[in-house]
Amino acid sequence: MSEKISETRNSNCLKEQNGYPCLIPAQRVLNLISKKWSIQLIHLLHNRKKFRYNEIKERLQKGWKKEKISDATLSARLADLTKEKIFSREVYPELPPKVEYSLTEKGESLSKAIKYLVDWTIEACHKESDYIYPKE
Repeated sequence: MSEKISETRNSNCLKEQNGYPCLIPAQRVLNLISKKWSIQLIHLLHNRKKFRYNEIKERLQKGWKKEKISDATLSARLADLTKEKIFSREVYPELPPKVEYSLTEKGESLSKAIKYLVDWTIEACHKESDYIYPKE
């Protein structure tokens, strides 16, 4: 029974409803990338093939000096992005354990889409400075 419900949801979501595309998949992606540090992580991994946990943390600390990412937040974001198949996580059978993260094909595609969004934001802010940051 649950398979049928899931199947129906997926097929309904791919169709237009009342002339409008279903926005549920987009909302899911926006929820994921709007979590703190997600965009920075995707950007970081886009610029290099593989990173280990400590390398990721170190790069984030250097790039965003005003704010520090906690181990709990970094672990949670890496788990979220891995679960959604944006990142792949490769564990090597070594002591101490070696784990590397990289973007999947889906992650590369998302990274390109985020770049378009960032470019749009920069352009919109230049043309109309109060569009994103309204005047008080």
